[in-house]
Parts: sequence; structure tokens; C-alpha cells
Amino acid sequence: MSDENKDVFELEEDSDLNTNDNEVFQTDETNSWINELRSALKRGCDLGTIRNIGKCRPLTDDLRLAVWKTCLDINEDDYVDSDVFDLPEQNLIREDVLRLVRTSMINQDVAASKMSDIEAVITYYCRKNNETYEKGNGWIDLLKPLVGLDYKDRAELYALFVNIRDRYIPRYCDTDGMSFHLFRLLLLYHDPELCSFFDTRKITPDLYAHVWIRSLYAGSCSSNVILPLWDGYFQHADQFFAFFLALVLLMFAKERVFEMGDKEKHEIIEFLSKAPANLSVDDLEDFCSLANHYASNTPQSFRKEFYSCLFSEADLSVSQKACSIYQALCLPVSVKELLQANQLGGTAGVRYFIVDCRPAEQYNSRHLYTAFHLDANLLLEDSKEFAGTVDALLAAQKQSIESGSTAGGEHLCFMGSGNDEQDKYVRMVVAYFLQRNTKYISIASGGYRALAKVNEDPSMITRAKPNHTPASTPTISTLDPLAIGSAIKQNIVEKLPAINTQTASLINMISSAVITKSMEVKDKVKDYIVQTSSNESTHPVPKHVSKQDKVDKLYRQPNASSVFSLDSDNDEESTSPSKVQDAPELVDIESWFRRSDLLHKYECEHIDENNRTHPSFLLVSSTQLYILRKLPEHKTMANLVSRRPLETITKITSKKNFPEIITFRYASTQEEEEKEQQQQQNVKSKGKTKPKIPIDCDKVYLPDAGDATKNIKLLIMKVLNMFDNLDESPST
Repeated sequence: MSDENKDVFELEEDSDLNTNDNEVFQTDETNSWINELRSALKRGCDLGTIRNIGKCRPLTDDLRLAVWKTCLDINEDDYVDSDVFDLPEQNLIREDVLRLVRTSMINQDVAASKMSDIEAVITYYCRKNNETYEKGNGWIDLLKPLVGLDYKDRAELYALFVNIRDRYIPRYCDTDGMSFHLFRLLLLYHDPELCSFFDTRKITPDLYAHVWIRSLYAGSCSSNVILPLWDGYFQHADQFFAFFLALVLLMFAKERVFEMGDKEKHEIIEFLSKAPANLSVDDLEDFCSLANHYASNTPQSFRKEFYSCLFSEADLSVSQKACSIYQALCLPVSVKELLQANQLGGTAGVRYFIVDCRPAEQYNSRHLYTAFHLDANLLLEDSKEFAGTVDALLAAQKQSIESGSTAGGEHLCFMGSGNDEQDKYVRMVVAYFLQRNTKYISIASGGYRALAKVNEDPSMITRAKPNHTPASTPTISTLDPLAIGSAIKQNIVEKLPAINTQTASLINMISSAVITKSMEVKDKVKDYIVQTSSNESTHPVPKHVSKQDKVDKLYRQPNASSVFSLDSDNDEESTSPSKVQDAPELVDIESWFRRSDLLHKYECEHIDENNRTHPSFLLVSSTQLYILRKLPEHKTMANLVSRRPLETITKITSKKNFPEIITFRYASTQEEEEKEQQQQQNVKSKGKTKPKIPIDCDKVYLPDAGDATKNIKLLIMKVLNMFDNLDESPST
């Protein structure tokens, strides 16, 4: 890379890249694979074998021609040799060929022969395909790397040229061509801020990238760079890869482009068009790896949608698909890809957060079970309320990603009804997000109508309850964060009867995304969660911390037994939960194991209220205790059945005969305690036998109970000391 632009286009390491991203271009100091590849070529191998051995690495000069021929699957029978050069534009062809030979440092002994070969190939191609040669169409640039190869005759040179051009150079690479409109959509998807800058300055991709795409970068890169670049390119065999290489070039230039904001338009275009010339051989591995990273982080359905019209002469629906690209507000995604992403789950590939923007009555009638509702009409009716709803939506998205939910994903996909007239408001919503420079924005092709047609799994769709009416759809207010969370939760809870536990996880995530933040502000206590419990009136009832209670130590009362002692369980107490727990969240186990705040994890058996055991994990962070119940049908997923702040643990007890069975008991709210005490007083005044009071608790079988309780005890002490210090701090 040239020194003057090294600081602008320097390729930095990206530690977050998937290990497979380096597949596009890898270097290897050992040459054992070269010998293996040479032997495979002698046996007559195919592209798959070459890719497995070569791994898209640069090739030696003696293998390059053979590998390229195999990767391109060339047919030499299409060429008919002729020395008749009589096209109207023949002089123009001859001038460009002469310029190519002079700049290619070709040996003078073969220069004349090379010129004749190149001119013959271009002339025959024009005559056979009824095309007119034009200056700057990229053909000469494509032939530049080929003339240095040891091809046997014109037929082989022609076959190489034709296959590269027809296979890898998209059609419509002219001014305002369809290929460049598609590239703009990809740029808008990954960097809306840079795309907006170009749109404002009216700098379209065809102004700076036409040489890149038309020549497969041969017209912009030096010969020592283009040969190894094509080595990896042909092994990778991805026709759309040129677009992602272009994205990487723009990302390298982004900072400098913004600095040139006050420059003339032509200066910015000139700077960008020269970007590939600054690449060196040492840059190629990172260059291609980053491009593959962008490719894998892009919805894949656009390839199938536009492949035939860009790379196949047989496509008869070009005008229709071209129109869809020209008019597209953002990158389209097929509904099949959305369904597959929901069904596969996990963290691989593009993960979508689906936003259903149909009218409330349509959404309430039926919708994809992981889709979140955002009424597009609200944007016109009440912009302030719409903005508050969007904030809640983004908070829910963030929470769903952090919890590993199936419904969570960084990529926002908006879904309309499939009716153009109704969906005009959906496009307004999409434009709203794009104006905020939100990354990864897409729209579902065909809307819900198309999704309903292709869906074959009834469990993917949530239908309204029999007595449901659209009027029950909650209104979300921007004035009260708690109201927002409650309304969102109510909006989604209506679909519970028809769906599986994955939807339940979304409910908890959306509620906590809004409510938790409000609680933090109000109580100034991290993860302040109130749980309900009851106890007999004869037992001292532990109190939960409150803002008004600043006298006693947290959870420490006169004559109360130590919160850390492993007492024996009292059989008179019921260990059933005293309230209905929230629906469990569906989470990815590996994602939770990799959490930075996780300190301890133990395999255990969770004992439910019916004394049934479930294989589970007990996880402990510095402030929270979690129980993840394994799913027998899905080994990588689990239900988060319990999430408890450590400061709410009031007692840890064990069975005398089975010390491995541990019970964690939790504090109740002051209001619930007073209500329970009143009930007990009423029972006592009537002379009835005192009832068993349910205790809010979790019971587990822990094979390593001693180590687990010891570690949890230390963490609780740290948490309690923290709260004690807060209580004792003098007011200023």
C-alpha cells in the first residue's frame, strides 16, 4: 500500500470475525498443500477438491492456469479462430490492446503475438454476441492478468475471458445500472450513515465503483495483487463477492471521506475510485476475510432473488426484478429466510428481530409468534407516542439479544401485510429508522401474506383467542415507563395459548427491558427485584429493604437465625411458591456460560412444587442466582425458571438426611407480609388450626452442595455489606 494513503486504508485486525471468515484468503508457510493440490490436478479433481486443499490461498505460477480452468469449468470448443479484424470499432480495439501490452511489461519477443491474440479474442466475442466494443467497458482490464499466463492457444484464452466475464461480471454495470443500485442497498444495510452522506452529495456507486466491478478489480489493482486476489476469488466461487470487497474498501475510506465533506464532489469520487490501487499483497488476507465477514452478516435471500437477472442471460423477468431494486427502500428479505432463522435458533447466521407493522386488528388476528407489533399508523397519529414505542422496542431487542432468546437478533426486519396500499405506512416506519442511521434494516418481501403461504408449521403462527376483540390491544404511553412495559407485555401475552415456551421468553425480556430501568432509577439499587413469600406468624418474618427503612440492617432482625446457616427444613412449612412465577425464558446455554459476570456454575436437579426433579444448572453471578432447566428435546437450550438477586436470600437450609438437597428462601415485600399477618390474626381469632404458609423458595439437589453454599455465602456477604454501607452513609 502506498505510504501516502497507508493511514487511510490500513487493514486492522478484527478479533470478532468468525474463524471461517479467513477461508476466503489464507496464507501458509508450508508447501505441503501445494504438492497435494498438484497431485489432485493430475488426477482430474473438481472445484470442491481444489477448495478443500487450497483453502482460497494464493497459488504458484505453475498451478495457477490449471486451477483457474477447473474453477471456471471452461469450454474451449466455443471459439473459431480468425484473423479477420473488420469491426467498425476495430481501431479503438487495437489502440486499447496496444496500450495494454505496453503497460503489462510483456517480453518484446512475444508482444506482437500477444497483441494479435487479444485483438482476435475481443473481435470474435463482439461478432458472436452482437456487441459493440466500448472504451472503458472493462474487457481489456479482464484480459490483462490472463495474457501473462502460459495459455496454449487463442481458444483457451478466449474461454478464460468469456467464463470470467459471464460468470463474475454482473450485467447492467453501466451508468445508473441495476448492479450499483443493489450495491447501494448493501451499503445502506451495513452503514446507513455513510450511505446517507453519499446520497446527500449525489455520489452514486457507479461514479466510483464501475471500474472495480466491471474489471473484477483488475483495472484498479496492480498485477502482483490481482493474481493472488483472483486465486482466492475463483476458489471461493461467489459471484456477489465483488460487492462485499467494495464494502470493505468504503469502510477503510470512511473516516477520510467524512473529513472531505467540504471538498468538491469530483475530488471525493477520484479519491474513492483509486482505493483498490492502495492495496498490497500483505493486505489481501485481511481484505478478503473482512469481505467474507460482511457477506456472512448479510441476509442471504437477496442472492437467490437477484442472481438470475444479474448473472444469467436466460432470466426473462429482468425488468420486473430491476424495478424492484430501483424502487427498494431497503434490502428485501424473503419470508422463507425469516422462518428458517426462527426455526434454526442458536447464534449462527443472521438473527432477526421481526417487527410486524400491520394494523392492530390484523396483528391480533394472527402473526408470527416471535414478531413484535409496532403500529405503523401511530407514526402519523401521534409522533411522540410512536417515538416512545420505538424506544421500548429497541430496549426489548437489546434484552432479547442479551438473554439469548430465539426472538432476539441484531437485524431488524419489518413486515407489512403484503398490500401495497396498506404498506405505504410501513415504508414510512422503515424510513424513520433509516433516518436514525440504524444498521441492519430490512423489509420482508411480500409481507405477512407471503409468509402465511409458505409457512408449513402451524406452531409458528399465533392466532387470536375465541373471544378476542381488536379493541383490547393496549395503548402504549410515553409518559410512564412502567406503563410502557406493562402494555408491551399485555400485547404479547395474548398469544400465549397458541405458542410454545419461546414466546414466553420474549414476554419477560420485553417487560424487564423497560421496567427494570425504571426500578433502577427509582430505587438506586442494581437488580432490585421484589419476590413474594409467606411464613407462619410464630416465625420472625424477614423484611425486604425499602427506601423508608433506614434503621435496621438489611434482612437482619433480633433473634433471627443466620441467613447463611444450613438449618434443617421445617416440615410444617410448605415449600411451594407462594405466587405464580413468570413464564420461563428460553435461553441459549452456551451464551449464558460465556457471560462475563458468571462466577460459578453447578449441575443440579431442580425440584418443583410437585417434588418432581428436572436436570438443571445453578448459575451464580456477583449479584444474582439463576436456575436454568435443561430441555430434553433441545440440548443447547434451557428454560430460565428462576432469577433471584442474592440480597433477597433470607435463609439457606438443607435436609438432615439428605444434605445435598438445598433450599433457598427469599424475602417478601412489606405489603404482602402485612397481609399475611392479618390473615393469620383472623385465623387465630376464630380458633382454627393455623395453616401451612407457603414459602417463596427454590429447592435443588446439589451433588456439590458444600462448595456451592460456601461460594454463595461469600457472595451474599459482599452484597449485604454493600447495602449496609449504603444505609450507614451519612446524608449530605
